[in-house]
Amino acid sequence: MMAAAERYRLGCMTSLYATLPLADALGRIRKLGYRYAAPGRTHAGETVYAADLPASKKTEVQQKFRDQGVEPFMALGGFGDVHLPGKLDQYRADLDLGASFGIPVIVGWGPWYYRTFPNIPRTVRDWEKELAQYLPALEKLVRHAESAGVTLAMKPHTGVTANAKVCMELLKRIPSERLKICWDAGNVSFYEGIHPDPDLPELAPQVRGVCIKDHLGLRGDPNFPTPGQGHIDHEQMFRTLFGAGFNGPMAIERVDGRDKKPNLTPEVTDERLAAAYRHLTSVLDQVTAPA
Repeated sequence: MMAAAERYRLGCMTSLYATLPLADALGRIRKLGYRYAAPGRTHAGETVYAADLPASKKTEVQQKFRDQGVEPFMALGGFGDVHLPGKLDQYRADLDLGASFGIPVIVGWGPWYYRTFPNIPRTVRDWEKELAQYLPALEKLVRHAESAGVTLAMKPHTGVTANAKVCMELLKRIPSERLKICWDAGNVSFYEGIHPDPDLPELAPQVRGVCIKDHLGLRGDPNFPTPGQGHIDHEQMFRTLFGAGFNGPMAIERVDGRDKKPNLTPEVTDERLAAAYRHLTSVLDQVTAPA
């Protein structure tokens, strides 16, 4: 739970240090000033966050978070293929996993509406057929989220959550306090070429989490620099969200820019997450300062 003195919860995804053991990743994250993190599935080739792990292993992983003074506050779930055979039970288990870790927000995304991104969409007929299967399955998952006491927060990723307007349409299709949005301005810029999204103010009251990534270049340009070094206006975004009552988790997802994975050593990641921390906390301190 967020302490009374805290005005915001800023963290990062442990997957940024996926090559390291989880304890080492959490230690670096805490040393940089972050107190929250979203657990990645694997670290140093070992599965550390999955529904089918033995109970003893889950307890061990939770203890590693406590030992490093880092709180798990968000998790990536997926759900784009929830309508396919066997997937609904798998994602129900993922929601239960988040609940067992005390994670309140599980981030998902919908099916892909491109045959080939960025210029060849699927046919209308194929897309409508998939939606006819996907939406009822998503509703069943939302009902499970209600019983598990977690929020399924869908993030922009083309398709049913392409931008703020489309996100609002999805929420109207399946009304529930446990189906909300995890905003991702970097994805809206990358996939849709929109920055900022003009409909975010209307969507903002429905946002329960934020995946933070910056973006540079035109639509489809895979360049995700350190937050504060791209064209995402974080101050405007946060003013819109916090002005609408937002108080959810915010996790940095990418700092890679155009670098390939071998160049993203833990030391380089440290430097970029430190720069992101300076930028984001400066903005957030201003935005959330008492009037």
